[in-house]
Amino acid sequence: MKILETTRLILRTVNHEDIPQLYKKIFSDIEVIKLTFGNELFNLEECTKFIKENCNFDKEIGLSAIIEKQTNTLIGLGGVLQCEYLNQKDYEIGFILAKEFWGKGYATEIGQAQIDYVKNKIKASRVIALVDSSNTSSINAIKKLNLSYFTKVKTQDSRGDREVYILNF
Repeated sequence: MKILETTRLILRTVNHEDIPQLYKKIFSDIEVIKLTFGNELFNLEECTKFIKENCNFDKEIGLSAIIEKQTNTLIGLGGVLQCEYLNQKDYEIGFILAKEFWGKGYATEIGQAQIDYVKNKIKASRVIALVDSSNTSSINAIKKLNLSYFTKVKTQDSRGDREVYILNF
């Protein structure tokens, strides 16, 4: 199911056929993993478990597949997730791109579409993004989207300490 579309990208629900590609492009690449999940690579079984527990196979909220429209290529994961890192119900936007798609402006493009989705469809009053302090490229993309640094949190998942950026509508 298509969730949203930009000029160059489609965000759609994940399907089981995506798992091998996501494993190869995201979960087995140490550079991508260090900036998103920590220092431990995932094996295929761990990747499959993570995807089944965190991706949105049949709903709009959750991690979704990011598809490059021109080539119909799966290039990463992104989406809107409901969260409570700041002790209230919020919506987190995010994107994890395969290394070969870094530097093309895709993070900013999908991020803006996610912000518009949270603002216009969910009708939330703000959006947040969590990022590792060493992930300067993502921080730059988040700042281009007009999110501002707010605080640092310790996540309960494998991501550990994260900087929180926020945009109020």
